[in-house]
Amino acid sequence: IGPNAPLDTERFFVVATNVLGGCMGSTGPSSIADDGRPFGSRFPRLTIRDQVKAESLVADALGIDAFAAVIGGSMGGMRALEWAVTYPDRVGRLVVLASTASASADQIAWAAPQLAAIRLDPHFRGGDYYGGETPVQGLSVARQIAPTTYRSAAELCDRFGRDAQPGEDVAAGGRYAVESYLEYHGRKLVKRFDPNSYVVLTEAMNSHDVG
Repeated sequence: IGPNAPLDTERFFVVATNVLGGCMGSTGPSSIADDGRPFGSRFPRLTIRDQVKAESLVADALGIDAFAAVIGGSMGGMRALEWAVTYPDRVGRLVVLASTASASADQIAWAAPQLAAIRLDPHFRGGDYYGGETPVQGLSVARQIAPTTYRSAAELCDRFGRDAQPGEDVAAGGRYAVESYLEYHGRKLVKRFDPNSYVVLTEAMNSHDVG
């Protein structure tokens, strides 16, 4: 995105919304409800179509009748497809990356242990952990599971093989390099993301079926 980039800001105005249910600006489980407390477990279950409805209201508020293109990857690709189906007159072109028209059994199956990891963290407290310890261990494990679903076996073998993490001895309790890689991404996510939002957004993806 930028001047003379593929999304050329000399030609186009680019809008990127914070997704409903997330924790980066739009309303989500960590947002404060009318009673002054975070929504937590009271936050409603969402669909991708709900998120797109919210985005359409943003477009209305900005006075945008139609987009030259709607672009998204993964969950964003699901939202892009929903845009085209729900508001066909408002979408000039569609760019869908690494996404799907509906969540498959395989995707839902891989989401299940991620959701379980968060919910089984003793600090999760049914989703009402705000003001106390955050279930970071559960979120970290969920994040460690996720890359194995979109990194191929060939890629992982090529990048890491059976190598030990430098400076560590697997036979003495050290880690394989691939384990260190997964743990790094787990630690990275817990610094910037809310476990409840991970649950809400994962369940929204599970429910996705553009048909």
